[in-house]
Amino acid sequence: MKFTSKSNEFKQWALEKEDNIPLNIDDLIVKIHDINHATLAEISNIKDIIKRFNCCIYQSRVGLNAQADLMNFAQSIGMETYDTNNIHNSPISLIMSLETKNALNYIPYTNKKLNWHTDGYYDEKPIFSWLLHCEEPAYSGGENYLLDHELAIREYIIKYDNLESLSSLDAFTIPGNTHANRAETKGYICDNNNEYKKFHMKFSMREKNMKLNEQSKTAIMRMKKIIKEDCKKYCLTYKLSKNEGIVSNNILHGRNSFEDGKAMRKLYRIRSYERI
Repeated sequence: MKFTSKSNEFKQWALEKEDNIPLNIDDLIVKIHDINHATLAEISNIKDIIKRFNCCIYQSRVGLNAQADLMNFAQSIGMETYDTNNIHNSPISLIMSLETKNALNYIPYTNKKLNWHTDGYYDEKPIFSWLLHCEEPAYSGGENYLLDHELAIREYIIKYDNLESLSSLDAFTIPGNTHANRAETKGYICDNNNEYKKFHMKFSMREKNMKLNEQSKTAIMRMKKIIKEDCKKYCLTYKLSKNEGIVSNNILHGRNSFEDGKAMRKLYRIRSYERI
């Protein structure tokens, strides 16, 4: 696809996106009976919703038996190989407010707000999909906000004509982190030069510890403004309840701050190198 608002390829794609904008959160919801034994029909429904909106919220009547069952569920959807770049060094990361020194270095493992981002923007290998499964919701707060990244890209191209500056392979630089054993990484903000020929983003609202390429700086600031302002009409907010989860093609997302009650907020996260 050509990154220009005047190309026929973009115009056709933009019209398809117009027909696939979720009107409300209910458009994303699929009910399943048992996440441990999801049926072919239930899996098909989930894939159909993700194909339209790049995101789906599932609601299971039966609780998760074991982490292995969640892995099987992820595999059945199409998530086959997994990122282990987390504090657990595991395909499944337990997201909750932790007090360990290691966890406090990373906002997802605190109760703080998470601003707009896509997962794995600091990794060289792209994360194409992720899953969040709720074992225990927060006592208050902790809502997830969701935005199809393709809608943000669509708005940007319509407004600024092309993505050339944002598709540069060194649009931004993340310094190396010896604590996380991670080397310095550079990356694009959005591009479709991948095996799926679909738009993918490496994005974060963060301002600290993220160096912007001088040629890309204006474009990145424009994208941030589009996400915060122009795309408000596309943003959806949802608080996961127990036995519910979100599966997405690594859309833009964030989280409100939260407070724990007697039971701590507990989510399982899986990140995959495959697009669903």
